[in-house]
Formats: sequence, structure tokens, C-alpha cells
Amino acid sequence: MPAKVRIGFIGAGGVAQSRHLPALAKIPEAELGPVWSRTPAKAHDAVEQYGFSSAAATWQEVAESPDVDAVIVATPPVLHRDATLAALAAGKHVLCQARMGLNLSHAQDMLDASRKNDLVTALYPPLPGLKGDRTMLRLLHDEGFVGDIREVHVTGMMSTPESDAYSWQADPAVTGVNAMTLGMWVEILNRWVGPATRLAAIGRNHRTKRTDIAGERVDAEVPDSIAIVADLECGATASYHFSSAASSVPAPTISIYGSNGALVYNLFGGEIMGATDGAANLGSIFIPEAEIRTQDTDSQWIRAIQDGTPVSPDFEEGMRYMEFSEAVALSLKSGDMVSLPPPSRMEAWGNYLS
Repeated sequence: MPAKVRIGFIGAGGVAQSRHLPALAKIPEAELGPVWSRTPAKAHDAVEQYGFSSAAATWQEVAESPDVDAVIVATPPVLHRDATLAALAAGKHVLCQARMGLNLSHAQDMLDASRKNDLVTALYPPLPGLKGDRTMLRLLHDEGFVGDIREVHVTGMMSTPESDAYSWQADPAVTGVNAMTLGMWVEILNRWVGPATRLAAIGRNHRTKRTDIAGERVDAEVPDSIAIVADLECGATASYHFSSAASSVPAPTISIYGSNGALVYNLFGGEIMGATDGAANLGSIFIPEAEIRTQDTDSQWIRAIQDGTPVSPDFEEGMRYMEFSEAVALSLKSGDMVSLPPPSRMEAWGNYLS
């Protein structure tokens, strides 16, 4: 078991600086190696501010460095597959920022590569949904709080200001089949009630133009409104509504209704409301301190490297939400109901693989 785990970073943006690096600073076994950023000045600033050993000229230098045991991939989805495959091929453990890949094909390549060795691979989970995660699992599966799960409703609507600036989240070449909080909320729901078996989706762009990386105004392709209906493996019917172009919207929630009661989880508030035994009104559900889950994936990953303990979410879990996102993109493109797991056909929103 190594006394120290030497970690290289591919990406030095907001998530790396606001989440990974503060978490790693509290882990004595973690040691920072080289860092790469698409913006070289940002990598040099990270060396000065956080104590990385050096600023790498290319991301490949980080993935292949003999002075690195493990790599954190903290970039947009477009680079997740290539960086992960390079790091695994060089014998490095990998923690990859969500969403797992550009599309299902990329995610499958990552999963296949991870299965060929004993290296630790993990994904970074969404913070919303973690606080009451264990309580929701206990209520649903140990105590049968809602009875048989019959109806699920997921909302992820928000109001984002219109802008003429380039945003990688609106660039299909960078974000792939990911959009808004689609994959995040599905990842959470999969933990609580299991995956979907088929779905149909509709979507649109209320904001029909975007600015590309060259500064040109082009047609928008990543949808800013998606509505989905699905059958779940557990026997429930589910509906989902995502939007980034609506105002005065309700808080994002996951609502689960069963034969005996209901649970409603406020995703950003970390609050649970519920009713059981057929009660008409929802009441607040207490989340015990011992059940509160935090975003401690960095420390889980380090422990898994050192002593083999489990880490979650892993690449298998990532594949399940990528299958859902791919199926949504395929349904929007084809107009058809899509069974899960879907075929790997999508490059990005609106575009089939060539």
C-alpha cells in the first residue's frame, strides 16, 4: 500500500479548484503532481496557488508521467474518454468528472478499458441528492415507506440568462448527449429506484441561436427544453422535465409515489417530505446525522487505491446514466420510443455517429 498517492490533474477549472483540490488538501495520503489546463496561464496559477509539482504542456504528459500514480480528469466531457484511456494504458488510476463521456460510445470505451486491469476507476457524483441518499434508500427498500413504487416525477427546470458569449455546455461537440441536469438527476434516480427500460422524448430550443467557439452565431443544437416519459424496471411509470429557459420555476425535485405513500426530495435543499400509510399530507422527514452522505469521492478513491475498499459511483453506474442520455438523444432525433440499453448511435444532440 503506497504511503502517498501522487495525483496529476487534467483540467484546472472551477470544479477542480472548488471541489477536488479543497478535498485533497485534507487527505494526508494525497500528493499533487503535474497539472494541465487548456489555458496555460490557469495551470501555472494552479502550481503557485495549490502546490502542483509542475504545469504540463499537454494533457498527455500528465497521463503518461512516471511521477504520477493516479489522474483526475476535470475537463468537459469531450476529453473524458481519450484522457481516461491514456491514463489507464499508462497504469494510472482514474477519477473522472461527470458526465462520464461525450456519448454512449465513449462511455463504453471507458468501461471496457477499466475492465482490463485492476486499476481503480470512479466518477464524481452530483452533490444534490447526496445528503439524504442513505435515508431515501432505507425508506424505499428497507422500510417500504411508499409500498410498491408506481409513479416517479423528476423536475430540473431553471432560468439561465441569455448570453452572446461562448458556452461549452451549449456546444454539441464538447457536451455530446449531455444537457442541463439530465444525467445528474438520472444518476440519483437510478440509485433509488433502478433504471428505465424504455423511453420517449421531445425537446426544443426556445433560444434558437448560440455563439460558437469562433464567436459566430449559429443554430442551437443542444436542447434547452426536454420532456421524457419512461417505463422503469421496478414497474413504475416516470416522467421528467428539464429546462434552462423557464422563469419562476419550482425547485428541482424527485417525487416517488407508491401504493402506500410518497416521498419528495428537494435536490438543492437536501430536504425530504413524505407520507405513508395513505396519509393525505406530506410531512418533513428527519435525516439522521449517521445517514448524511457527503461528496467524499476524492477520499473514497484514495482509500480504494490504497486498500481496495469500494468507491461509488463507478464506471458501471456511469454507463447506466449514459445509456439513458443516449436514449433521450436518439428518441429526439428519430421520433421513436427507444428501449434501454440503446444502440450506440449518437455523436451528439441531433447528430448520428458517422
